[in-house]
Parts: sequence; C-alpha cells; structure tokens
Amino acid sequence: MRGPMTMATFRLAAVLGLTALVAGGCATTKGSVNQSFGSTPEQAPPRRVLLVEPDIRLHEVSAGGVVEKIDEWSRQASQNAVNSLQDAVGKQTLFELVAAPNLTEADKAALDQHAALYALVGGSAHGAQASPYAAWRQRAATFDYTLGPGLQGVAEHTHMDAVLFLVGTDYISSAGRRAAMVFGILAAALTGVVIAPAGSPTFMSVGLVDMRTGALIWYATDIRGGSSDLRDAGVMKELIDGMVQTYPYGAKPADAGKTK
Repeated sequence: MRGPMTMATFRLAAVLGLTALVAGGCATTKGSVNQSFGSTPEQAPPRRVLLVEPDIRLHEVSAGGVVEKIDEWSRQASQNAVNSLQDAVGKQTLFELVAAPNLTEADKAALDQHAALYALVGGSAHGAQASPYAAWRQRAATFDYTLGPGLQGVAEHTHMDAVLFLVGTDYISSAGRRAAMVFGILAAALTGVVIAPAGSPTFMSVGLVDMRTGALIWYATDIRGGSSDLRDAGVMKELIDGMVQTYPYGAKPADAGKTK
C-alpha cells in the first residue's frame, strides 16, 4: 500500500469534505465522459486497459474523534474493489481489464504519480458535478480534463490503450464511538438534544485515462453517508456496479438479448 498522506491525498480529503456538504449525506452516483472523445476513428474506445493497484484508504474513528488509517482494512477494501471491477467489466464486455504486468521501477513511479494526480482531478470533477452553481455543472458535463502525456512510455512497454484508476476513502467508527452514538440517540430521545458524533462520508471514484494522450476518457464517483463499509464485499459490489453502469461505451440493456 502507499505510504503516508501526500499533498494530493490531503487535497482530495478537502475536496471530499466539500462534496459531502453538497451531497447532504445521500447516496449519489455520477458519471461523465469526455465530450471530444470518440469523435474520430483515432479516438475509438480502448480495448486493453491496465488496472493499477487501487488507492483505497480505510480509517477507524475513535470515540474521541481520533482518525487512524488501518492498512489491513485498506487492503481488504482494495481487493474487494478489484474483484468487483473484474466482475462488472467482464459481464458487460466493456474492455479487456489487465492486471499490472512486470513493470520497471520508472513505470511504477509514473503510475503512482498519475494515480495521485487522478485523485485530485477526479475529486475536483466530482465537486463540479455536485456544485449548486449551473456554470460548474455545465463545465463538468462538457469536460476535457487531462493528466498530461506522462504515461506514453508505460503504454509502449505494456501495449495498453488506457489505464483505470480507482481511489476511495472510508471512515469506520470504533466500538467506543458506536456506543457513543447509541448513547447519543438515547439521550436525544429523552432530552431532545442530539449529541451523537457525526458520521463521515464514503467516497469512491474510478477513472479511465488514455495512456498516450493523458486525456481523461470517463470517470464516475459515488459518495454516500457514513453507514457504508467498504470492507463489505456486497457494499463494494453495489458501488462499483453503479459506477460502471455510467460507462458510455458498454452494451445497452435493451440490446443485451438481441442476436445477429
């Protein structure tokens, strides 16, 4: 797993805090596609897609509000995400999803840097989509985001068309914090004063990037209230399935039963 929080993940956390306020704690899945992509034969949907290690960070929140990243939980959630992605992409035959082959250290470094960059771009894009201002929502609907051409070398080494980035974060209450929440609910029932600790949002984002141009082809996000738990394979599957359904180049449900 990746090391201590970088500036990219710190800024992502700030973006998530703002989008949580906009979302109001409700589950919301959003997806968008680069409007200029697919307009020419050279911009055909990718067929071979590199899946890099997800950057999903799970944290435990104590009764006193102390937040600690739990590596074991993060690995579990990341594996759940990989399994769900492979299942969703395979069922819809969207593209060939390939786990990272033997990469050079330079390739690994470039992918790590661009994963952090995607965390910023994806978080900002979600913020624009969820904005109360029409101008920002329109900007998100017709986006032309790019991560730059820094993955051209990796594309040549791996013979891949695109790379799929998956980032996420979740905050899970400790037993003591859950007890405090129960106490708060009981106290509220008796006194009318709510003192239960506030929950933190669960956020997931997936993005498909053209490895030769750096263009963000498609991205999807899901943000919801603190009742979700990314350690649960069923919860992760629901999140991933919902995001993948926004991919614009998959088979349409109405066409699923058609034969040639």
